[in-house]
Amino acid sequence: MKRLFAFILIMLLSSGILQAAPAVSPVEYEKGVVVFVGPLDQSTQKQYQMGKGELVSIQLKSGPEAGTVVDTFNFVSERSPYEIRVKPGDKVIVAVTHDFGKVSYHVSDFDRFDYVYILAGLFVLALVVFGGFIGIKSVLVIAFSMLVIFKFFIGQVMINHYSLTLLTLVVAAVIAMATQLVVSGFSKKTLAAVLGTIGGVAVAGLLSILSIKLMHLTGLDSEEAMVLKASVLSGIDFQGVLFAGMVFGALGAVMDVTISIASAVYEVKSVHPAINFKELVRAGMNVGRDIMGTMSNTLILAYVGSSLPLMLLIAAQQNAPMLKILNLNMIVTEIARALTGSIGLICAIPLTAIITAMLLNKK
Repeated sequence: MKRLFAFILIMLLSSGILQAAPAVSPVEYEKGVVVFVGPLDQSTQKQYQMGKGELVSIQLKSGPEAGTVVDTFNFVSERSPYEIRVKPGDKVIVAVTHDFGKVSYHVSDFDRFDYVYILAGLFVLALVVFGGFIGIKSVLVIAFSMLVIFKFFIGQVMINHYSLTLLTLVVAAVIAMATQLVVSGFSKKTLAAVLGTIGGVAVAGLLSILSIKLMHLTGLDSEEAMVLKASVLSGIDFQGVLFAGMVFGALGAVMDVTISIASAVYEVKSVHPAINFKELVRAGMNVGRDIMGTMSNTLILAYVGSSLPLMLLIAAQQNAPMLKILNLNMIVTEIARALTGSIGLICAIPLTAIITAMLLNKK
């Protein structure tokens, strides 16, 4: 745990988020490829007094020394879960330090992001190949959503000038409108889906606020949040950040449900123009009930999957008092996150069915 916190703090210092003391040299990070891994001799191990280790030769792939092969010592205690065991051919991130005129190299982590690009490319390719023009529009709305969250929302959170509750609801509404309009075009069906999404997210948001207040949730349910609270963002409303996470977590599933119901009701009206309001609502609810079970289960399983290590930790504490464990902040936070989003999704179904029927029957 201490090594993890030290690593995070080093990352913050190197990125300029934290201001380091003048005596501490900045850490530079470069890409590299492991070309050799061999054992250390006993005299070198005694010199560094770090126990068992290995000699690692790395060819740098970026920075002013690109192409140079450098040697470093990779110490292995065989006890820490944060050890980095490398082999020839592995892509790594190399931490370069300049202390007292001496350059040192250390294996900081694996270089993983090249594979992220590959996965992202496959994702976009699948959308375009199987979705055609709709797939292209889906890529655009995903890019727009990420841009709004990372550039606008997070920027406003850092500035901390506005209420996080209001900011979250506005951003969620903008993303919902942009997504539905771009994918489905401007129509009564799209308008109904947008209004149903806003209604479902509003329900999830209201329940999230009540859960945070009544359950005394702090928003400090992860190591990242605690590090931020203790260092660079101590003035941020972490309960507001938790609320935003609950709302954004439910937003995607709610949008999926609302457009499905609005499209189904729209098609029923197209085939039977004389159908009345009650019959349209009934048709939407029949479709919604079929969706309800699977989508609620999908949302719950998504949260369960992300919390699987936490569940294993609970299961391993056979002699621990369950009354204490079940009331831990991190446990209740995950449960509240899953249930508030699921309730918002369920409430969005009748809202969308009623709104779509009203709009389609209105002259």
